[in-house]
Amino acid sequence: MSNAKKWLITVLSLIVLGLIGWNFSVYDDSKPLTTEINDGKPNYQTDDSVTFVYNPAGDLAYKLAASKVDNYTDGKITWFTNPVLTTYNDAGTPTWTVKSIKARLTKERVLYLYSDVQVDSLTPEPQIQRITTDNAVVNLVTQDVSSDDKVTIIGHGLNSTGLKMKGNLRTRTAELIEDVKTHYELQPKEQHNESSN
Repeated sequence: MSNAKKWLITVLSLIVLGLIGWNFSVYDDSKPLTTEINDGKPNYQTDDSVTFVYNPAGDLAYKLAASKVDNYTDGKITWFTNPVLTTYNDAGTPTWTVKSIKARLTKERVLYLYSDVQVDSLTPEPQIQRITTDNAVVNLVTQDVSSDDKVTIIGHGLNSTGLKMKGNLRTRTAELIEDVKTHYELQPKEQHNESSN
């Protein structure tokens, strides 16, 4: 190999190594390779969604279905249209459904329900069978539920209204806080006619 070829290969190798070094010096590891688009539009959308969430023991904790879902990664907020939340007890039995027209889920797993909120018991035993209000908040971790609007509670033989409510779906409790009015309907005891022949 001639000296000219050796010098040419050496110079080209140095140029290639210089370009590689320059490329690495321009690259910044601290910057993400992708950028989030923040144009006010959802980053993810879907129709007819059903989400199952399990507790740390692997049991079904709740199911959240909706006719439309819009997820915004910028604020870590998800909007649901016609959401239906179904909660489950430790035995895996569905206990409550919570419905509304719209809902917003935050990164803290708090579900804000808007317009025509209805909470229905799926088991016949509890005193509370239905709760209705305009807006409500459900913490999906603790299952605490609250409302700062007029609330109606319907149960076995009772109908109560109040201006605010707090309660817990897991413990099946609800407390009306302001201007509470309750109407009781006493159920007559069944009469047993025993006839002897």
